[in-house]
Amino acid sequence: MIDQALAKQVLVIINSLIEEAQSMYDCAVDRNFVQVETTARDMLNVLEAIYPIAIQIKEVIYYISAPISCENLLHTINRVLILVRTRSDKATSKIEFELIPILKDFYYDFYFFTSIFGDKEKEKHHYEEEYFLMNANPYIDRSIKNGQYKYDISILILAYNKLDYTKQCIESVLKFTPGYLNYELILIDNGSNDGTSQYFESLSPTKIFTLQKNSLNIMVSAVSRIIEGRYLLSVSNDVIVTENYLDNLINCIESDSKIAMVVPATPNISNLQTISAGYSTLEGMHAFAKANNISDSHRWEERTRLCNPLAFYRSDIFCSSQGIGAFDKYFIFGEFGDDAFALRVRRAGYKMILAKDCYCYHFGSITNKEAHTTENTLEKSRKLFIERYGVDAWSKGFCYDPQLIATLTVKSTGRANILGINSGFGSNPLKIITLHKEAGNEDVGLHLVTDDERYIPDLQALSNDVRYVPIITDGIFNNILFDFILLEGNVERVICESNNFNKLRNMLTRGGTLAICATNNNELQYLNMLNADKTIIEGNYCWLLWYSGRPTGE
Repeated sequence: MIDQALAKQVLVIINSLIEEAQSMYDCAVDRNFVQVETTARDMLNVLEAIYPIAIQIKEVIYYISAPISCENLLHTINRVLILVRTRSDKATSKIEFELIPILKDFYYDFYFFTSIFGDKEKEKHHYEEEYFLMNANPYIDRSIKNGQYKYDISILILAYNKLDYTKQCIESVLKFTPGYLNYELILIDNGSNDGTSQYFESLSPTKIFTLQKNSLNIMVSAVSRIIEGRYLLSVSNDVIVTENYLDNLINCIESDSKIAMVVPATPNISNLQTISAGYSTLEGMHAFAKANNISDSHRWEERTRLCNPLAFYRSDIFCSSQGIGAFDKYFIFGEFGDDAFALRVRRAGYKMILAKDCYCYHFGSITNKEAHTTENTLEKSRKLFIERYGVDAWSKGFCYDPQLIATLTVKSTGRANILGINSGFGSNPLKIITLHKEAGNEDVGLHLVTDDERYIPDLQALSNDVRYVPIITDGIFNNILFDFILLEGNVERVICESNNFNKLRNMLTRGGTLAICATNNNELQYLNMLNADKTIIEGNYCWLLWYSGRPTGE
């Protein structure tokens, strides 16, 4: 059990360090570097004094970042002292865009894990009243207020070792980012020891953010506080960007104020985010990307979640006090943070788009994933997600089923209506909309019904017609015929016990499709008696399809 009196004392000390850092920054702006040195040395003494306390507290709360925060702060302050004597023009930026953000993250991290985490009542109050303000980016808040951003785009390149990959990544960004854009280049070194820091210094970017000791927790939280662009482009160092990449991402995000996030198609990624491509060299990849990267709104695919080795965000949604929160420390192992972000996007009513008219290259698998298996962090993080949001991030509808989708035929003209019943997060119905859109038909209506009210906040981002019905009957949509009806959960109750099968078939247009997913033997045995037109067997579940306008069993 943490000593709360001690924790409060440490928070007071960290807050005083933030104030001292702000005073140091003011002195640097005024070129009073003598006072900068004096303040820096005082701060070093304080950090060295509280470092043993940080270690002591980490023995009780192992996921707190206090010791590594102290180590990184000591390194940053010593770098400030060196810059004051050698490159005083860079000292001010080091204080503003590295020292102060790390200190603010130190305070928040310490506060969250000593005072909030694990107490459900305090967590509820924190996320409702404190979370957004404590993690807000002051530059973006100021830009929202005055209506003017310093930059069009903040480009973040995130690196942890793998210098050869990092160089390829940065060279591609510098080559293919349009010169007409007003952008800042922020290079992030998350504890590399392979010369990455020296390479970054040689490039003279707008900002450099360096951690001596690797910490995803500190890096993401602190860096979200320093961007100043209207949009944020976050690029992992294992990505190579391509011709027209940024123009197409901008075209997409600016097409709809409800789009919060756009990612390109890339290879070597999960979540079905790639597209078919044939090449064997990087030169061939660039040729393919050049031909592919022609802006086409029909290839913009809304998703319920996205993986993000390269992602384009609206900064006001990502990191302002009015936004949805860039990073949630609740996910103590760093995993499922992207799923949590996607959920916050959906529940705030925003969209995420896979822009298939933008192709970039992702090497993939260059970082160490040992913790997934040796410490079972993936499963632990999955449980944290369920605790935090009440739903399983990997439950039905988190990604569409490619085997089902491959069997469907859509019409290129005329109104199409889709009904999703118990579709979880809704990925399969959403993918059917995409099929119509890619066929040139945007006259599509999506209707969603669920008997599990936990999914209502997520589904409402996908459709204006979402209904929670504890007992699903045929009388829900008496005046609509559907081209596609998908039943993806609780089949025994909806079909086997309620005798809704024929009623659902009668709700199909001529040529329409009823697709039902059986997830256990009882459901499958019952549905097999109904003479499906097509069966798709996949692992632990099975799709059965019926088509209207055909004799049963054809």
